[in-house]
Amino acid sequence: MKRRLAFAVAAVVIAAIAFVAWLRLGPLPPIRAAESTSATIVDRNGVVLYEPLSAKETRSEWLDAKDIPRRVEQATLAVEDRTFYEHGAMSFRAIARAAWHNVRNMRAVEGGSTITQQVAKMLVGSGRRTFAAKLREAVIAYRLEQRFTKREILALYLNLAPYAAQTNGIVRGSRLWFGVAPDDLTVAQAAFLAALPRRPNARQEIAIVRQRTVLRLLREYKFITRDEYDVAVAERLRFDRGVQPLIAAHFVERVRERAPAAKRIETTLDASLQHVIAGIISAQRAMLLSHGAHSVAVAVLDNRTGEWLAWEGSGDYFGSDFGGAIDGVTTLRQPGSALKPFTYALAFEQGFTPATVLNDVPTSFPTAEEGVVYTPRNYDGRYRGPLRARLALAGSENVPAVALLAKLGPPSLLRMLRRAGFRNFDRTAGYYGLGLTLGDAEVTLEQLVTAYATFARDGVAVSPSMLRSAPRAQQTRIISERTAFWITDILSDSDARAYAFGTGGSLDFPFPVAVKTGTSQAYRDNWTVGYTRDVTVGVWVGNFDRTELRHSSGVTGAGPIFHSVMLAAMKGRTPSETIVPAPPTVERAEICALTGLRPSTSCPSIATEWLPSEAPPVFCPDRHESIAAPTKVTRLEITSPPNGATYLIDPTLRMEFQSLPLRANDPDATFHIDGRRIADRSWPLHPGKHVITARNAAGAAEAATIYVK
Repeated sequence: MKRRLAFAVAAVVIAAIAFVAWLRLGPLPPIRAAESTSATIVDRNGVVLYEPLSAKETRSEWLDAKDIPRRVEQATLAVEDRTFYEHGAMSFRAIARAAWHNVRNMRAVEGGSTITQQVAKMLVGSGRRTFAAKLREAVIAYRLEQRFTKREILALYLNLAPYAAQTNGIVRGSRLWFGVAPDDLTVAQAAFLAALPRRPNARQEIAIVRQRTVLRLLREYKFITRDEYDVAVAERLRFDRGVQPLIAAHFVERVRERAPAAKRIETTLDASLQHVIAGIISAQRAMLLSHGAHSVAVAVLDNRTGEWLAWEGSGDYFGSDFGGAIDGVTTLRQPGSALKPFTYALAFEQGFTPATVLNDVPTSFPTAEEGVVYTPRNYDGRYRGPLRARLALAGSENVPAVALLAKLGPPSLLRMLRRAGFRNFDRTAGYYGLGLTLGDAEVTLEQLVTAYATFARDGVAVSPSMLRSAPRAQQTRIISERTAFWITDILSDSDARAYAFGTGGSLDFPFPVAVKTGTSQAYRDNWTVGYTRDVTVGVWVGNFDRTELRHSSGVTGAGPIFHSVMLAAMKGRTPSETIVPAPPTVERAEICALTGLRPSTSCPSIATEWLPSEAPPVFCPDRHESIAAPTKVTRLEITSPPNGATYLIDPTLRMEFQSLPLRANDPDATFHIDGRRIADRSWPLHPGKHVITARNAAGAAEAATIYVK
């Protein structure tokens, strides 16, 4: 009998020990700070750009126990558990006190659960409030008290508690409601937040009523003085509830693709500049709509570091009518004349100089398609004869650029463009042809800005970055310092482009800026890209559905926006007197404005130019023969157009400029088109097959058949 009793007592003791061990050492629900913490994407100065949801579909940032602000602690204890540091997992005294306060206020103003119990409830999760669920919460609360300090338990509460829909934790809660960190909360703000976890989605006016109750409890429990109470009651709260920061949405999307696992992503963006750009686009909206343009893309790059400072993809990310969510910075479009500087850069690398004379005359070039010729025309429909490379590039003349590429060869230009970062040129040079220099191929604004930055960096390519922590790629030289200087000097020469663009417009600045415009076929896109020593700015204007614009070019569409963005990007910087310094391989010298050679006494006008310092001087002849000696016409011939030629109507030019020059070896010859006499030597193109006949005074006649598509 005694043995049985001893066994029974032993069994009870063992069971009691096992129960206590289970109670104290049993498992806790997982506390996963990493899963609860959501990412924070900030700009270069720490300004929040966006806070995506965590794996638990909430926004939260973990607060360490040692960092709990005093005001947050006091307000939380006052409303939730005043004697938190004095009791264990549960407090019957707290239950009684809460019941008394609720009866006195005729509504629920205080709970009887301890903070530890509430942490247990949040860890267990929501569910049916059964006796078993409450018993489990009590066990979890007891285990929490055994394994964590009081301050650590309070930190758990402040990290897990809801402060608004999809926003957990005091850190994100304080930023959401008041735009400040917990350390910077006032007594009134801390009291407001302390009242939220029980009813995080309550109407604002109800939350304010509860805040006043928390303030009274703070005063009653002597957490604050009478003066502090009076100040808190008098404070007018300013809210920003429900507005999650979203700055540079297209940029943020790219960043999240590149750093999806990071909890704090420090980007290169300048949020202040991004806000200014949004205002610029808004101010220009009426002008854009008058041209039929609904979308704008803007990119700003720091030339020294390669960091993106601004990135606007459409001008209206949430606009659904015109594809606002499309990122225009990375969308392929035709750049038009914005590619011309690279043709000239290639020419300068191969021995040409800004003084080299190019022919701006009607010219037809053969194409890969048999019988089809390519006859480029300038934007204004005019031809200016011999033109120095400086003037041809600065004035963005089409014919000299095509003639130049015909000498250099499209394959050479294609290789340079690929090295400069244009990644989408995946066809052969024969496919692109001579139209490559006029931007017939497609590029992105991101690529264009990056490539232009090469000029600003003395010919060394930049490796763009969106993240401050991104490793810097090895620098690669694309062109020589001399070529980078020449291109920059020409693009920043307002006098050289004045004959084509005028002066005092959106391309002129109070400091040196190298700038180039571009307009694509049928006026579907227009661009302005330019740079200083510090930054490169690119602007695209158009429609994502490729709807044609109305009377809009790079100067009138993208130009005004570019002007304002460049001024904003340079604010606070000291502009360099020269964008790219003159290298020792060039020297300033006088030249003949007509021939580009060193002047003689018979030169009609003199200009100055940067020439290769190692090149021997070549002088103009003593006489300039401007008119050839007359020759006797032995047989009437049509010199333009050639027989059997096919012409393609250029959609980038207005129809009044789509004309074909009629020329014969007899200057007095008359022309007929399809049997009708043509008084003017310039015939507007019309689709179809046409017979052109020339006749002279001697009665001779010559015919040529052409095709216009």
